Amino acid sequence: MKGINLIPPLRDNRAFILSLALAVFASGLALGMAVGRIHARYGATTILMEIALLLVFAAAVLFVDRCYFLRYSPLLNERKMLRALIDNVPDFMCVKDTGRRFVLANAQLARAAGVNTPDELLGKTQSGLFPGKLAEALQEDEQKIFRSGQPSHNREEKCVDSAGNEIHLLTTRVPLRDSSGQITGIASVGRDISERKKVEGALWEAERRFHGIFDNAIIGIFQSTPAGRLIRVNPAMAVTFGYASAGEMMRLLTDFARQCFVDSKRGEEYLHLMETPGEAQNFECEVFRKDGSKIWLTLSVRAIRQNGVAIRHEGMCEDVTERKMLRSQLLQAQKLESVGQLAAGIAHEINTPTQYIGDNVRFLKDAFQDMTRLLESYQRLLTAAKGNALCSETIQSVGEAVEGVDTDFLLEEIPKAFEHALDGVQRVSTIANAMKEFSHPDRKEKVPQDINRAIRTTIAVTRNEWKYVAEMVTEFDSTLPLVLCLPGEFNQVILNLIVNAAHAIADVVQRGGTEKGTIRVLTIHCAEWAEIRIQDTGTGIPEAVRTRVFDPFFTTKEVGKGTGQGLAIARSIIVEKHGGSISFETEEGKGTTFIIRLPLDDKSPDVRRVNA
Repeated sequence: MKGINLIPPLRDNRAFILSLALAVFASGLALGMAVGRIHARYGATTILMEIALLLVFAAAVLFVDRCYFLRYSPLLNERKMLRALIDNVPDFMCVKDTGRRFVLANAQLARAAGVNTPDELLGKTQSGLFPGKLAEALQEDEQKIFRSGQPSHNREEKCVDSAGNEIHLLTTRVPLRDSSGQITGIASVGRDISERKKVEGALWEAERRFHGIFDNAIIGIFQSTPAGRLIRVNPAMAVTFGYASAGEMMRLLTDFARQCFVDSKRGEEYLHLMETPGEAQNFECEVFRKDGSKIWLTLSVRAIRQNGVAIRHEGMCEDVTERKMLRSQLLQAQKLESVGQLAAGIAHEINTPTQYIGDNVRFLKDAFQDMTRLLESYQRLLTAAKGNALCSETIQSVGEAVEGVDTDFLLEEIPKAFEHALDGVQRVSTIANAMKEFSHPDRKEKVPQDINRAIRTTIAVTRNEWKYVAEMVTEFDSTLPLVLCLPGEFNQVILNLIVNAAHAIADVVQRGGTEKGTIRVLTIHCAEWAEIRIQDTGTGIPEAVRTRVFDPFFTTKEVGKGTGQGLAIARSIIVEKHGGSISFETEEGKGTTFIIRLPLDDKSPDVRRVNA
């Protein structure tokens, strides 16, 4: 069986005509030989007629053959091209007759079936080429098409190639009909989609893993439109906000920033960050839950852009309410620890003026007794004079009393004693007020603060830490306006930095470097910042640890002298709570300068102060 011819068998027609011409020519020759015998009897005219007749017939045959060639030559070329196309397409192609035998197959199918040429498949059925179950499945599908007359489009099937490997095919089968509409066979086209299935499987697995991470994450993950409408929310975020499901949260929240943020200004700040630069990292904010309660979150969100236009926001959030409370407690504990460390020094600072006051009061007590005896003598003298009973004995006793009291000394020293006692009281009062101001309860809201006064107070509280190792030099900018800040936490930062400076200088002093170092505290009124510089002449920070200075629990101090929390807390207070910055300049062996910058609000009171 040669298979189905897609165009008429042109070569067979030409061969038939040529064969016919040769037969006629042979007959003509035979006839010519017969005529040759007759020629002897009848003459040459008849021979010439026969030859002419043969020539005319041969020309007719050649003319007909040429006409066939000119007419069907393009079709012959098309047939060759069509066959080449069928054999070189990557898909499997075949045609079967009503007996489900191959009558046409391409080279791709032949290779898959493990034969050398498509002709080897002709006349065979799939039962001899494929495993039994597969052959039965193919036969059943083809039988349905024969019964229904309906094609089967893009059906996925599993198959086995010649090497025994399972492959996936995407197959389309259509019935072939003759001119009367009767089904004469089935044409099939199949495409190997094994690689696509592998890719789809990998994508499905990746998506499954993504969904697993998304749905089972312990922190909130979400996607939203730039306008704030939630597109996708994971269960953890719904639980964080107190919703029964992610669907409920997406349905009820139509503007995330404006509906959830407790502080509308903070919400506007978040939206501004999402516009420029297009991300918000560790953005801390207080939000409403479904029931109206409040929690603290940290948001890390980025804008996804397409052609420079934000098409959505995606990020994650974490409930840090408990962490914030613990941090506040840690801050308070650290402050109490600092106060505890300073307690002995503060007690000493108070004890010195107290002793000073006591010494002067005791002097005044003794002086008062002397003055009392002198006044009693004067009283007796006055009484005797009024009663005209003045006698030499009275005068003598008064004279003895005056001589027994150094009145000139008392009149000179008593005013000084009062003045010294009052100075001591003032010193105690200053220390007490400094402690009171330093240790007052923390505020939740920022208030205008005279940072020059706050720093001066902290210097007084820490005096016992630095007075033995350093001289304190202050340069306060009197033009500095009030600064919005959290007073207690700001005081804690200054205390940590002054104590660190004193410890750094103490290390130098203990090594015999100098008798005393210097701590210099400056405030500077910049255009948009209030700048505080705390300089020391200590050891400086080694280059190897400079990047870790603000890390929690990192310290270069000896065990028991530092917890590693001071600078970490200072950075958290200045950067996260005040929107400022803290940095340092250092040189080993020469000292370190910590630089704090706090933003000046345009509405900050422009109050000028004179340094005390």
